[in-house]
Amino acid sequence: MLNIIKSKLNTSYKKKRSNNKNVTISYKNFVPAIRDWKNSIYVYNKNTLSLIPVASNYIMKLIKGYFSLSNLKLEKKLRKEKLRRRSIKLSTNKIFLSDGEFKHTNDKVIITLYLYNRQKYNYLYKLKKRYVRLFVKTRFLEKLNLIKSKGLIILEKQRSLSQELKKILPSYKSKLSFFQHLYYKNFIKKALKRLKFYMFYKQLLYINQNKFNYSYLQGLINLIKKIFNKNVELNLINLKYFYFNSDIFSQPLVLKLRQKRNLLRYLKACVRKVKIKKTNETLNSYFFDLNKFNSVEHANILNNLFNEKYVNRFNSLLLNLLKQNEKIYSNNTAVKNKYDFNILKYIIFNNIKYKRVSGVRLEAAGRLTKRYTASRSRYKVIYKGNLENTLSSVKGDSSVVLRGNFKPNLQYTKLNSKSRIGSFGVKGWVSGE
Repeated sequence: MLNIIKSKLNTSYKKKRSNNKNVTISYKNFVPAIRDWKNSIYVYNKNTLSLIPVASNYIMKLIKGYFSLSNLKLEKKLRKEKLRRRSIKLSTNKIFLSDGEFKHTNDKVIITLYLYNRQKYNYLYKLKKRYVRLFVKTRFLEKLNLIKSKGLIILEKQRSLSQELKKILPSYKSKLSFFQHLYYKNFIKKALKRLKFYMFYKQLLYINQNKFNYSYLQGLINLIKKIFNKNVELNLINLKYFYFNSDIFSQPLVLKLRQKRNLLRYLKACVRKVKIKKTNETLNSYFFDLNKFNSVEHANILNNLFNEKYVNRFNSLLLNLLKQNEKIYSNNTAVKNKYDFNILKYIIFNNIKYKRVSGVRLEAAGRLTKRYTASRSRYKVIYKGNLENTLSSVKGDSSVVLRGNFKPNLQYTKLNSKSRIGSFGVKGWVSGE
């Protein structure tokens, strides 16, 4: 019996200790928990977990409702056609939001949201197109000065006349001031007729900017506090381009397909706007080629690299280079600071992974025919760039395996909506490099 136990002990797997010389500890890149799950939480009572998805969906509706607020009176003045509420819902002139990432602690909830302020860029573009050239003209500036001088003359005349009229008609004091104010208002309206729309755009931009103000966001935070019974911290990340996030990338396509069913045209338009930098030629060659190491010369070089003589020489060379740099930059403090900053920048930006977009893919399927019968469904795919993980496949770095079929370089979204004919779905992928 003892012999059987001894044989089992010898054959069974023994876990090696970290102090052992044969064990090699390599650096591993870990992905945050929110990359796997939308909510990261630990709860003692497991029954409370069923309420969290419902609460998070309700909060996302609140936040999207807050950022989609608009002033209908001002927007009606800017348009000739009648403005309908349905057209506001389906328009792309809004602030696009990604799905929220919720991180729960004992006393606080951290909500991170990615934003793309399309509304702001639209208003700025219209202002630039209409009024930048106009303000540069000298003739326009002369007209403004003339309006200003005439307006001041009217105000001075009104003051002198109002004092005389109040003495003659003391019972009509209130009516007198009302008519004077109305006359001056009509003069400004006629004089600044061209600048009327400029003021409306400026007001809309001011409303847009105040949505991100802390004093206005505090009301939204107080509502979220009541749902979670915890302190709330909102992290709003403003994106420069809409294709940096897959949720925001696929949302405009859904809105456009609800209005009109030009599927291929909208797919091409979305992908055309994506800017992808071409990878270097050195990256295209794979990191390990067996044909290179077949020759005897390469084998000798590899063997010599691990000799103590070559290692010591290499270390001494590096030390001499560092000492020379210290002598050069020790005298001049400004140059030294610049040198230190460049090193830090190089270290930080090189260690950040998936900095740029390497590829995108859009897929739409459903009742998207131009005819008004739902007898036929359509399916279209369009892509640009590459969706493969270049860090692992080309550079040879270790990549982390996420939950299920998810990849660390890919971001995937799945949206569905409906039109007059029937329902349809949109899928979007964005890969990083």
